[in-house]
Amino acid sequence: VLRSKTCTRTRTHRMSFTLTVAPIARASSSSSSSSSSTTFSARTVASRATHPHPRSARSMSTHAAASESIAAQIGITGVHHVAIIVESLERSMEFYGDMLGLEINPERPEDKLPYRGAWLWIGPEMIHLMELPNPDCTHVEFRPTHGGRDRHFCIGVKNLKPLTDCLDARGVAYTASKSGRPAIFFRDPDANTLEVVEGLQWR
Repeated sequence: VLRSKTCTRTRTHRMSFTLTVAPIARASSSSSSSSSSTTFSARTVASRATHPHPRSARSMSTHAAASESIAAQIGITGVHHVAIIVESLERSMEFYGDMLGLEINPERPEDKLPYRGAWLWIGPEMIHLMELPNPDCTHVEFRPTHGGRDRHFCIGVKNLKPLTDCLDARGVAYTASKSGRPAIFFRDPDANTLEVVEGLQWR
């Protein structure tokens, strides 16, 4: 039980705190009525600050590492690929391979996965076509008219006009970017949205 608390200041401005604690009463009749006191000096506190516990040092090291972002710690090198779900691999290959002219990466054969698919080059990165049941609605009428308001991935190109001419000739609908950039949005046969932008200055 805390009985008293005193605070005294010495001429050297060293402060000490004395806590007088009464002993806990015991069943024995020979219980002592004497009190014990513990003094914590400013010098002791300073010593503990100068020589922290080893656990505190490890904690500080962990905190320093945590202050650096995960992105900086892992060293991101770029986007490896974008994966999209398709209903028919043959139909999607007509769109991405025959119409757009994307080439297959032969070093990533489809038999490495338990479903059909294809890896197509888009510059130094890839699109992974996955023939799987689609959890999203594939009916265009239930998706945003403008693809920029839907999930999409973006491809940078040097010249946009040959693509718009191709889409016009094939009857594939597209919309222009609302930002005014030379970019368009259009959908594949499974309603996946592609954005294609001319030039990379916008990055």
